[in-house]
Amino acid sequence: MKVSIIITVFNFEDMADKAIQSVLTQDFPKEEMEIIVVNDGSTDGTIDVLNKYSKEIKIINQLNQGAVRAANIGLENALGEYVIKLDGDDFFEQGILKELVSILDKNQNFDFAYSDYYEEINGGRKLVSPENIFETIGGGVMFRRKRMIETGYYNEQLFFPEYALFLKNQNWRGFHIKTPFYVYCRRSESLTGDHKRVERGLQQLKDLFPERADEISKIRSY
Repeated sequence: MKVSIIITVFNFEDMADKAIQSVLTQDFPKEEMEIIVVNDGSTDGTIDVLNKYSKEIKIINQLNQGAVRAANIGLENALGEYVIKLDGDDFFEQGILKELVSILDKNQNFDFAYSDYYEEINGGRKLVSPENIFETIGGGVMFRRKRMIETGYYNEQLFFPEYALFLKNQNWRGFHIKTPFYVYCRRSESLTGDHKRVERGLQQLKDLFPERADEISKIRSY
């Protein structure tokens, strides 16, 4: 198994279909990928959407424990050499799996690979080309699974565990592809739409990594 795609969903009945389809339609061998969807206790019709794809995806249902725990559950069940996370309200652009897998296959000294991405908000779309890894978002970064195992996956006590990964593992090397392969659908009702929670999340990182203040200051705005 080459790559595991981890999709986390919570009350995404109107969005999960698009997310799943964006993976199934990738120009990548189906036998070389697995799609793991972790349903974090949805109370709407999300499970009905997932069940339509029961022959093509692995569904894991859990009581509501939050997005970070859901991501870790997916990672713990992954079998792929590489892993990549997709939030259930976002979607992949064509080519993300083929290109990122190719980069990691050809460059054994890189621990992860990521691309530019589109950010959609209020009906508009803008291109984001990260100048550093701290300008990325949680989804769309492909890791070697062995690295995630070694580091203990995401820290479930943190609001921004994705950035904590890079602060903790200073020796990790990443490859940036300047092509937008991920679409981040930013919504006011999402967790990062709560500015107070975002500020508390940044303070958590400052408290945990006081010596990395410069890198923390580079984290993208929400």
